[in-house]
Amino acid sequence: MTPRPDISIVIPCYNSETFVEATVRSALNQTFSTEEVICVDDGSTDETLEVLRSIQEDDGHLSVHAQENQGICGARNTGLRIANGEYVAFLDHDDVLEANKLEHQAKLIADCSFRPDFVAAAYEEVYPDQERAPKTRPVNTADPWIGLIHARLGRTSSNLWRKTAIQEAGAWQDADGLSLDTGLMFRMLTHDCQMLEDPASLTTRYVRATSASMADRIAQWSTFLDLRAKILRHLRSHNRLTQARAKALHLDMIQAVRGLYEHDPELAARKHENLVRGHFRSSDAAFGPGRLYRALYRTLGFQYAEAMYPLWLRFRQLLLS
Repeated sequence: MTPRPDISIVIPCYNSETFVEATVRSALNQTFSTEEVICVDDGSTDETLEVLRSIQEDDGHLSVHAQENQGICGARNTGLRIANGEYVAFLDHDDVLEANKLEHQAKLIADCSFRPDFVAAAYEEVYPDQERAPKTRPVNTADPWIGLIHARLGRTSSNLWRKTAIQEAGAWQDADGLSLDTGLMFRMLTHDCQMLEDPASLTTRYVRATSASMADRIAQWSTFLDLRAKILRHLRSHNRLTQARAKALHLDMIQAVRGLYEHDPELAARKHENLVRGHFRSSDAAFGPGRLYRALYRTLGFQYAEAMYPLWLRFRQLLLS
């Protein structure tokens, strides 16, 4: 058993006056005694900073740092630089932690035989603007690369990050677009980081209609594809592309290019041509929605499959009605 770690909490905040208090209170009310709770107001134009100052008056454990707008990476990196803890819990400004979240993860680290570079933790997704039931997102670290490909290594708010490991991996980078956590974990894996799995879902992530990934699906799918292509090149160039990893990449990249096709068919066709076609043996993976789609894809190509498969679905519906 190793000593329990010191943990700092960093909350980047931007125009979140209506929900940031619940987030900050969930950080301040942890059963684990944290090193500090740092809120970085990233140039909010609403009353977010005033809400934070009001909470700070009630609880001196909260530190508020105001800066001109630098974007989410700039705000996270400011908090990272200020933080004194060995580990940092980054909490997005509308996510919420269960009261025992950090105590639970600190115990996992203390009971571990090594000091992990990050704890990959499950979380619950809630959709306040949609009629969808909450969904638990599990983790899978059996093969960290497959976990990364399938986005099953946790999220920014659910994970716990070792400060020095993040810094050595280049910290948070705008170039990762809408895949900031996946981009960071990719760089950490290229540095042969060690991770610890946490299957307990003690973080609630709110997916709102105003979030960047929901508002710009084209950018979301494009970023997803570009990052998986980068992972593919890395694994191939380092002779680490196992058959299982290739299948995982093919499956997710086909799914992503199909998602992109719904919003921008021309861009999807270009992405498929540049990043997917010719990089995989199509017989090796059960990609796509069904056997007919795969047959169309293999014989006629991606665009014809996308054009003809919906026609088949409508025809089948007519037959069944």
